[in-house]
Amino acid sequence: MASVRPSAVLFLIAGAVCAQTTPAPSVPPVPIAPVGPDAVWVPPEGFLAATHKACDKHAGDFGACFVRAMAKAGASPAAVAFTRRTGDQGYLREFRSTGIVGIACAVYPFRANQNGVCFLVNGDPPMLDVDDPKLIDPKALLFDRVYASIAKSYPNVTIFPGRRFGETAAMPLHLRSEGQRFQVDYSLVDGCRACAHLG
Repeated sequence: MASVRPSAVLFLIAGAVCAQTTPAPSVPPVPIAPVGPDAVWVPPEGFLAATHKACDKHAGDFGACFVRAMAKAGASPAAVAFTRRTGDQGYLREFRSTGIVGIACAVYPFRANQNGVCFLVNGDPPMLDVDDPKLIDPKALLFDRVYASIAKSYPNVTIFPGRRFGETAAMPLHLRSEGQRFQVDYSLVDGCRACAHLG
């Protein structure tokens, strides 16, 4: 029976691992163009109703139909590019330059509820929905005395986005450091969108 030295076995294993984990040549990511005022778009009169009627025939491809209609109606390449970044669902209504990170408020015209969506753009990540539910920790909210008091009296308290257009949609706060901070308001209601407003 032939014997194999442990050192030889280790050498073979290490060589195999190195061969399997050699990284492929890296391809630099395609830079994402920053969002700016050139991406703002105002739909022509009657556009949304006509687009809804035309694109309803393409139920499985509604978003792509919407983007084609935008381009045909004269939307700029920057406006079309922004809409593509929303998953072909919304167009940019307002842009505010607030430093490195800007505020971009969009309209999602074909949603049943909450047609206004506000993004923080041009930072890391490049586009962040301020109402992304993953950013709100309900347990952490209970450390706020006011919220905890409301939740105790109203166990069905629910958070809904506040106004998502205009100067109060997302407000930049001044910091002594070079960083940026934004204040975003939400509505507290007693269980549903149309229920009693709590705070």
